[in-house]
Amino acid sequence: MDRAALEAFNLHWYNASMRKFWTVVVTLFVSIGILLSACDRGTPVGTVEPTGTLEGTLRPYPSDTPSATPLPTDYISPTPSPTITPTPTPVYYEIQLGDDMYSIAFRYGLSPQALMTANPDIDPRAMIVGTSLLIPVTPMAETTPSATVELSPTATPRFANMQTPDCYPDALGGLWCFVLIENDETGALENVSGVVILGEGENARQETAIMPLNLLPPGESLPLIAYFQPPIPANYTISAQVDFLLPVMPDDQRYLDVEILGQSVTLSEDGEIAEVTGTLSLPEDQPDAQYVWVSATAIDHEGHVVAVRRWDNDDQLTAGSKISFELTLYSMAGAIVRVDLVVEAQTIPDAAEGE
Repeated sequence: MDRAALEAFNLHWYNASMRKFWTVVVTLFVSIGILLSACDRGTPVGTVEPTGTLEGTLRPYPSDTPSATPLPTDYISPTPSPTITPTPTPVYYEIQLGDDMYSIAFRYGLSPQALMTANPDIDPRAMIVGTSLLIPVTPMAETTPSATVELSPTATPRFANMQTPDCYPDALGGLWCFVLIENDETGALENVSGVVILGEGENARQETAIMPLNLLPPGESLPLIAYFQPPIPANYTISAQVDFLLPVMPDDQRYLDVEILGQSVTLSEDGEIAEVTGTLSLPEDQPDAQYVWVSATAIDHEGHVVAVRRWDNDDQLTAGSKISFELTLYSMAGAIVRVDLVVEAQTIPDAAEGE
């Protein structure tokens, strides 16, 4: 076979081989497509109805940024306990003549212990006029109405002559309320408390009301005291009731008899400030006193309580001794016409048990 014939044979063989190769490739791709199509058509597909988006549910678009494992949709996050933080702007009070820790704490709706804790460098028994006290007032969340709590009445109604609460706003926008209670029982009462209710129905708010002394002797009167944090509505109704008390047994030796000598009340020209002084005498035939307190209640010409103050002597007072006291009352509304004093002294626990 000559060279020309050989080249023609090789070219013919190559073309035939390539045609065969491409025929196999095309056939293979067509077969794969038919198989895939057949598989897809062989799976029945139902009609998918669009699902409405749950109202209020947000689903973040996934990203490459790693994130924490999502919680189940029915997971309820625990409500954190509120944290008391100091106000952004501190509140200070400048000590005035006649002030003490109790009166200042009472003015701001605090306990004397809270005030002393906030001012550890101030000696409560030697406060200097003009010194600034830090008032630990905490920020209050906007008040939300709370449901009125129904109190079970006592079997025998007490204090039928309980007065309507006397309430006064303070500089912080809160409301002080005093409810004068007279003990018309034959014996002394102890730990008298109650509630003062502001508003009615679903919008009512209530606060616990306590007395300045533990003991309410028969025939004496003391105010229940309650404080409502701001804000206070412009128009409101107010009511109160006693919800707890304990009778003091006739043979109870815890409380002592203390006599007030030389009581004096000096009023300012406008009658809105009362200076009260006197001497307390502990009889010799009684045990030593663990403490002695004097509660002063200022009354205006209409019989309303306009100021309350307590004088404290937490030092032991020996039998037969005397101690002087003085305090200042500032009226919250109008002139003061009289000041009623009630004294309380309690025995040292070991002495009471020994009798």
